[in-house]
Amino acid sequence: MRRNYFLCMSFALLLFACGNDNQNQFVASGIIEGTTVKVPAQTGGLLLSMNVEEGQDVQLGQVVAVVDTEKLVYQLQQIESGQQEVAVQRRINVNLVEKAQADFRHIETKYNRYKELYEKNSASQQAIDDLKNAYDLASTQLENAQQNLKIVEAKQGSLEAQAKLLKRQIADATIKAANAGTVSTKYFEAGEMAPTGAPVVEIIDLQNMWTKVYVSELALPKIKIGQSAEIRIDGTEERLSGKVSWISPKSEFTPKNILTEESRTSLVYAVKVEVENPDRILKHGMPVEIALVLN
Repeated sequence: MRRNYFLCMSFALLLFACGNDNQNQFVASGIIEGTTVKVPAQTGGLLLSMNVEEGQDVQLGQVVAVVDTEKLVYQLQQIESGQQEVAVQRRINVNLVEKAQADFRHIETKYNRYKELYEKNSASQQAIDDLKNAYDLASTQLENAQQNLKIVEAKQGSLEAQAKLLKRQIADATIKAANAGTVSTKYFEAGEMAPTGAPVVEIIDLQNMWTKVYVSELALPKIKIGQSAEIRIDGTEERLSGKVSWISPKSEFTPKNILTEESRTSLVYAVKVEVENPDRILKHGMPVEIALVLN
């Protein structure tokens, strides 16, 4: 039994109490982890600066790196010049639409009046035909003016979208910490090229940590979400308090890194235990023992 205990500690899993005479207590081993976030370069390019070092604590929103944006700024200036040009074109086309509408209303009124006169034999067929042609021409000119305005407005919308995208890329070039924590890995140095989407640093939360243990079907009904847990650090007398934050809704076979035939064929449920770590006693990857009182 003791041999199995150390095997389970090595693989961060334990499905039964080891050397524990208290049948009302479930003891399992796990590996403590902190939530890690790899902060990406949303805008790729030359890194002008790396503002953090490994092991350094950072706050949410703190600048960790800056990417060169000179080319993006030039592109934005080009787009903004295009926006000014399109704005002028829009004003011209708005005026053309207004003029075409006025011309169409004028000829429409005249055409309708002459149709009434024609019905009373007070206007010639030639006059009606000429006005009908003028009416059709004014209608076509109005439609063309409206379509040209729509084209200009569509171009205006496209340029606005391009400008917003460039502004976002420029803003994203200032890479900020996505969470508070400790820089565990720095992937680049200033002067290197960071591809778009590549992680620049990895930040790990050492304040709020967790571990996962596996519970048998027999013990599961006695474990509840919010239940207190005791975290025992291997090789020390230190004790920390934690709580059960999640219980898997489905069973699974014991992971294969449990090396005994008896344990390997058991159905178990994963249980997540969270623990606050304000004094940084716990470290990422540290083996611990979890004790739960079975109610």
